[in-house]
Amino acid sequence: MTTASNVVNLAIIGCGGMGNRHLQGLAEYARSVAGLPGHAIFNLIAVSDPNAKNAALLADTALSEFGHRPAIFANPEAMFDAVPEIDAVDITTEPRLHESLSVLCLRAGKHVLVEKPMALTVAGCNAMMAAAHSANRVLAVAENYRFDPLVRLTKALLDAKAIGDPWMVVDASIGSGGQIIITPWRHKRLYGGILLDVGVHNVDLMRYYAGPVLEVSARVALLDRVRKGLRPQGGGTGAPASPGAIYAITNANSGMPDTMEPDVEDTAFSTLRFEGGMIGQWTLSHAGHAQGFGRKQYWGSEGSMEPAPPRSGTGPRVWRDGSSDPLTPDEMLARVPDFTVDASTARLFGGERMASYHLDPVAIDCKIEAAVLSDFGRAIVTGTQPEVGGIEGRHAVAVVNALFESSHLNVPVLVADVEADVPGVSAWQHAIDRDLAAG
Repeated sequence: MTTASNVVNLAIIGCGGMGNRHLQGLAEYARSVAGLPGHAIFNLIAVSDPNAKNAALLADTALSEFGHRPAIFANPEAMFDAVPEIDAVDITTEPRLHESLSVLCLRAGKHVLVEKPMALTVAGCNAMMAAAHSANRVLAVAENYRFDPLVRLTKALLDAKAIGDPWMVVDASIGSGGQIIITPWRHKRLYGGILLDVGVHNVDLMRYYAGPVLEVSARVALLDRVRKGLRPQGGGTGAPASPGAIYAITNANSGMPDTMEPDVEDTAFSTLRFEGGMIGQWTLSHAGHAQGFGRKQYWGSEGSMEPAPPRSGTGPRVWRDGSSDPLTPDEMLARVPDFTVDASTARLFGGERMASYHLDPVAIDCKIEAAVLSDFGRAIVTGTQPEVGGIEGRHAVAVVNALFESSHLNVPVLVADVEADVPGVSAWQHAIDRDLAAG
């Protein structure tokens, strides 16, 4: 990479639905962010995927977006041999490959942005962090929810004590019963499972708002023993109806089954204790048939808050003691007079201070992915740490794995005992690491 020009030669590894979403984020980044001082100019020069149809789809889309078609490779080793000028890679494969591909790329001297979850286990995360340290390269995790400007506002309001001293949180989501969720691998243990794939989002936001999780007490269960039909992701003719519409194409290219039997738990009920003193209740289930349920709420010494739902355009809502009505948008912003988003987010969403925005779901997804890429590129160009790096990515993986460890042991589990370099609690994770190595 030529730092003076800020040009970063990029490759995407994994050309399925998530790879295509990152490509659209890259296109939005090129339109809105590239050229800002201290920001990278990404040049997509190669893509890699063993699925030739999906690789060609992504390369053709890149041609229409950027005017040049990246080279296609079936595996990253061949790609690095043929295109040594690659500076950085964006890994958007299924999670079971995150560790091995990240270590391979880092050892090859490439900066790495890897989709969440960072890896399946803490041991996998540690291997990735060690490789990044040895290679002196950036390792970033594409945890996109916190990059929403309204999530930033939520954080600013909590820090400004808009509800007083935060005391407790409830995070509950139940739904998706009976359906295959986006792709079948999300229901397979050695691919990560749905609790890990979705749960790291919840943990990262709770960490962002309330600090690291100290202790977990949980029960997990596999309730839906058969799943039929992919959960609708939008689609049809013309413009895609949702960010997930692309999966209808990439899943068809991959020959995804329409019926499957999951082998990993789909439901978790837990209580949490945070390092800062807060307590919480976290329920996550993808076995909720018919009517679903969802609620997130923070309570403090002077009020309560519904945090902004990420990628919705809807801002947070704050209630203060003594009033039955939430604060107006102007009243919320008045409580955080110094709040602004960074320059790239302001470019993407049209302002430095906002309490809501009005965009369609596809545009929102593109802009949020562009914000993730912006942070990754900034870290490369300036030599600083990404906002969501190994420490943050590993903590999310550790807390979700702590759900399983606690449930299987039938005791509360300290996250530090799961997250340590030599874990004190590791039976669930050890079995995964062993079976991955054997496979």
